[in-house]
Amino acid sequence: MRTVLLCLFLILSAVTANSVVLTLDAPDTNISGLAWGDGKLWAVDEVTDYVYSIDPVSGSVQSSFYVAHSSTYFPTGLAYSEYSNLVCVGLWNNSTTGYVYKYTPEGVFSGSVAMCGG
Repeated sequence: MRTVLLCLFLILSAVTANSVVLTLDAPDTNISGLAWGDGKLWAVDEVTDYVYSIDPVSGSVQSSFYVAHSSTYFPTGLAYSEYSNLVCVGLWNNSTTGYVYKYTPEGVFSGSVAMCGG
């Protein structure tokens, strides 16, 4: 029922000569973005609009927060800024407008940036 986090496979495969060393279940069923930062794996779900902080060894969810946005936008990507210590969620309206919403690792909204005509 849960999707396997394939990005972790790709990263670990490149480092370990294409051998799978660990698989983790996804924390939700519609993961649309993955990121690495602050020693954690981060995932965002396009349908539930939650961002998850995941322990990279056990796969357990350490914390999560809701991405509040207009109903016409969907979380489609994720990045972690080590420089500013922010989780950056890419939102897209399936047209020409996108935004990046910035959150602290604890889930506190820290602003947004319009992208692609927004």
